[in-house]
Amino acid sequence: MINWKYCIIGAALVVVLGIVFKMVEYGSFIGMFIPGVIVGYLVNNGYKNGAKNGIITGLIGGFILGIWAGITLDLNLPPFHNVVLYSIFAITGAATSAILDAVGGIIGSLIRDKI
Repeated sequence: MINWKYCIIGAALVVVLGIVFKMVEYGSFIGMFIPGVIVGYLVNNGYKNGAKNGIITGLIGGFILGIWAGITLDLNLPPFHNVVLYSIFAITGAATSAILDAVGGIIGSLIRDKI
């Protein structure tokens, strides 16, 4: 079962932590992973639901973070090329974040089960 409240909170955390940790090398990956652990911990319905909620969190947050990363590049391209470039960044960010948050959701739910 998808818990949308925690997914939206996790997506906001993906965006904020991805932006903040971007200053550190590989920090955006850490910023994508930590919200998955938090969402998996909060869902508390087993590792399958932790992974499902982590994937949804990663897709939403990674999509927004990918668009933000594309906008901050500030390339002088024609409008169509900008749309294609932003789409590529958004899809890549969403896929990467979904994978990292799924693993984080599993880890967070296993931590919750052990406690």
